Amino acid sequence: MTAQNPLQQTVMSLLKAFRTYVWLWVIPTVAMTAVAMVYAVTKSTTWQASQSLVIRDEARGLGRLGRFDSTESMRASQETIIEVAKSSAVVSEALKQLGPPPSFFSNKAFPTDKDIQEMQECIAIGAPAGSELGTTEVLYLSVKGKTPEDAIARTNAICDQLEKHLGNLRNSRAGSVTTELEESLKLATADLQKATDALSAMEREVGRDLAELRVLNQSGSGDGNLRTALNQIKAEIRQRQSEVETQEQLKQVLIAARQNPDELLAMPSSMFTAQPALKRLKDGLVDAQLRTSDLKGKMSPGHPLVQAAVQAEEAVRANLRSELAAAVSSCDTDLQVTLRQLKSLTDQQDDLQTRLSSLAGLRADYAVLVNDVEQRTNIVQQAKQDLATARATQSSSQAASLITRFQSPQVGDSPIGPGRISIVGIGLLGGFMTGAGLVFLVAPIGPNAREGRRLTDYLGLGRRASDRQPQASRSGNRAGRRADDQPAARRASDVPQFGRRGEDRLRITLDPPRTRQEDDVDKLP
Repeated sequence: MTAQNPLQQTVMSLLKAFRTYVWLWVIPTVAMTAVAMVYAVTKSTTWQASQSLVIRDEARGLGRLGRFDSTESMRASQETIIEVAKSSAVVSEALKQLGPPPSFFSNKAFPTDKDIQEMQECIAIGAPAGSELGTTEVLYLSVKGKTPEDAIARTNAICDQLEKHLGNLRNSRAGSVTTELEESLKLATADLQKATDALSAMEREVGRDLAELRVLNQSGSGDGNLRTALNQIKAEIRQRQSEVETQEQLKQVLIAARQNPDELLAMPSSMFTAQPALKRLKDGLVDAQLRTSDLKGKMSPGHPLVQAAVQAEEAVRANLRSELAAAVSSCDTDLQVTLRQLKSLTDQQDDLQTRLSSLAGLRADYAVLVNDVEQRTNIVQQAKQDLATARATQSSSQAASLITRFQSPQVGDSPIGPGRISIVGIGLLGGFMTGAGLVFLVAPIGPNAREGRRLTDYLGLGRRASDRQPQASRSGNRAGRRADDQPAARRASDVPQFGRRGEDRLRITLDPPRTRQEDDVDKLP
């Protein structure tokens, strides 16, 4: 006969094992299928409703109008919404809004912690598929329920309470910020008043030079009233000094001219500006001298005309001498007046210099006080703006919501999870696989040469050391034969009684051993 293929032998062994141990796999299959059917019948269906939400930021300025300024702020806002949606306060209020479920036993403490925990497990909120938090302004709120209507009602209740609690959260946060800003504004106002008082005290100390101090503080090198007056006084002092020098020179010339009137002829015309009479006498003396010289050139010195001209010249000289005495006295008077004016201008210059030096010493402290007042004024203005913004946010927290519902809650066409047929099929498959596993553990499976042996016998597991034969003795054995099944005759005393199965001890004989396959064939009906 042709030897069978080992694969065919294995398949035949499997079929034979399943026929032999039919109840070993039928009972688990039927039992687990029945359990799955009972579970499928008694199992309550779970439906899921989804509500799309669009979030925005607070409208704090005309440029933003509710848009997030960064991805991080959007992500933080979305994470806050997720935490608030699953919070115990939101879930508890939503359950109270839905009311207790119908039950034979009245539950006065509804909702309990268990109800809140179960409801929290039914809530899921996250970004749309294919995106993550911070990349889109859309969120999906999903709530599970026993029926489609229950899922929609739960979703609406969660959305209502979410909007309400987000408004309360914004109100509380804005109230806290408002309180903090009010305290900050109060402190900033007190600091501003203190700095203003210090500045006012310094300005009162400065007095009439306040305008000059402000000019110095603003421009640093600008020309104020004091500096302009100082420059004018310096110019007048230079002019008076020049006049004093001129008058002193004129006085010296006049004194010399009293001794010799001809000295006047050498005086420049500019020195006669203050003495116009001397200038006319000088011109008259020159004219008399010219006339006398002209007559002397034409006539003899004793001529009456020449004598008259000489007398006229002497008369002019006499008048000039008398006028020179009066001119010296007048020049001395003018010099004293000019010196007094010069002294007055010098005193004014010293006073202005002192005032400017004092202002220069106060300039640094005044600049510090002015800057302090300006900074504190800016702080107060910023605090007022922030306080106004916080109050506006607090007033709008209950009037407007930061989340907008997009359409109505959507429910799927079928409940989530496996259906009843799928559950029964899974139970049937699981029972059959369990039974098959039991058959594999109990029934011997393998080719003809290995039938009748357990899998542990092939692997050498579960045997004592006394049952294991040396490798050399196995080399001559036929495949699938035990050592005591060899054709050689053995005595009962030669076979060890320990470590052997019961049938091995009972079948020790000198007759040729029979294989386990032949024993199984004999047992078949």
